[in-house]
Amino acid sequence: MKFSTKLSLSFAALLAAALCAVGLAMVGRSFADSLASAERTFGTQQYTEKYTIESTILTQTGTSGTAVYTTSAMSGAVQSFAEQTPGSRMALYLDGRNSVYSNLPRGISRTRQLDALEAGTGESTLVHADGADWLLLTVPLNVPGVDAVLLSAYDVTSVFASRDAQLAAWFVAAVLVLAAGTAAAGAVSRSLTRPLTRLQSASSRIAAGDYTQRTQVETDDEIGALSHSFDEMAGAVESRVAALDQNVRQQKDFIAAFTHEIKTPMTSMLGYADLMRARPQSAETQREAAGYIFRETHRLEELSRKLLALMGLENLSDGEKSAIEKTPVSDRALFARLERGLASAQQPEIPVSWQPGDCTVLADAALLDDLLRNLILNARRACAGKADGRVTVSCRAEGDTAVFAVQDNGCGIPKEDLPRVTEPFYMVDKSRARAGGGSGIGLTLCRRIAELHGSRLEFESTVGQGTTVSLRLPLAPPPRKEDDHESA
Repeated sequence: MKFSTKLSLSFAALLAAALCAVGLAMVGRSFADSLASAERTFGTQQYTEKYTIESTILTQTGTSGTAVYTTSAMSGAVQSFAEQTPGSRMALYLDGRNSVYSNLPRGISRTRQLDALEAGTGESTLVHADGADWLLLTVPLNVPGVDAVLLSAYDVTSVFASRDAQLAAWFVAAVLVLAAGTAAAGAVSRSLTRPLTRLQSASSRIAAGDYTQRTQVETDDEIGALSHSFDEMAGAVESRVAALDQNVRQQKDFIAAFTHEIKTPMTSMLGYADLMRARPQSAETQREAAGYIFRETHRLEELSRKLLALMGLENLSDGEKSAIEKTPVSDRALFARLERGLASAQQPEIPVSWQPGDCTVLADAALLDDLLRNLILNARRACAGKADGRVTVSCRAEGDTAVFAVQDNGCGIPKEDLPRVTEPFYMVDKSRARAGGGSGIGLTLCRRIAELHGSRLEFESTVGQGTTVSLRLPLAPPPRKEDDHESA
């Protein structure tokens, strides 16, 4: 059952209960007032009848001229009054239980009559008999020496008929009001639950894979807040799913590229090894094969080293990421170490110039060394084959940060390739990169090292003019100066 239907039925049930309660209370109050008015009217009428009957009894005399209060005389007086007064229904009881006269309806049993007598004067008893409703009232007759009680029955069917008519009218009115109220409740319920229906529809579509669905319910209530939270959740889910899809694609690309990077040199190495195993007659061919195997083995070793370094950085826990050892590192000392390390591999036609800015930064020295080394090797590969190729490594202070930059005047990077240059195994010019010993993973490692330092790599490149890669790191605070003199 829909929630709107439940709301409508609940409102209808409450409205019906309220109408019943109000109707019964109003009709009951009206009936009670009418019955009480009838009791007062008939009570007054009974006393009038009582005085008339008492007067008739007290005026009777015997042959001796004295008053006669015999049973027959009293019953005769009551009978005479009843016969002379149309519609009068009464009974005379002597000594509390002996009925000497009665023209009461036959449907009023003796037991009910005695119950009315026991109730006493001033109390009324309602009885339904012979298809009518009767009000029984009792009053004693003031006859000297005689215990006589007059029991009268008055027809109050009209009072009950009026009550039934009121109930019927109220029932018709209640049905009309209930029908109108239920219709209004249905309309209001559908209006209130329409946002919930949109939420349910959006959630079903999201569950089916359509993560672009939004409810966009704009109301100033809890449903509006729920819708806003739902849309935020859907956006987060969409972003997360997109990130996961991208991660899956990157992993597939990584595996495919890694397989290709391993397969190509391994195939060549196997071919040259097989050629050497065949013991060729030419020593030149043998040296060429051995040299190629050596270079490809060196490239595989470099690839393995970078992969292990990247995997090590990627697998760091959050605590380990924040706990990397950051110490003051001088740019002059850093450049000196890099220059010594690159001296054995430096190509004379691609010189590297160093421009320290006397900056001391907070960083992990080993990781920063590896980052700059990879950037320099990439820059040198970009300048390969260029007569005036050059690489400049610099550092300058800007406010409270130091900017490291590796600049070359090599081939440059096309604008459309800049967003992807830090992806694993992505190479702008694969033939040039492989010829220079590149693997397409150095910049990925550099990006991760920068992220661990709370920074990022910034690329500026123009095709045919060169590339500049920058990294910003915080300057180390100046050392605290110790007092030259002890305080007095």
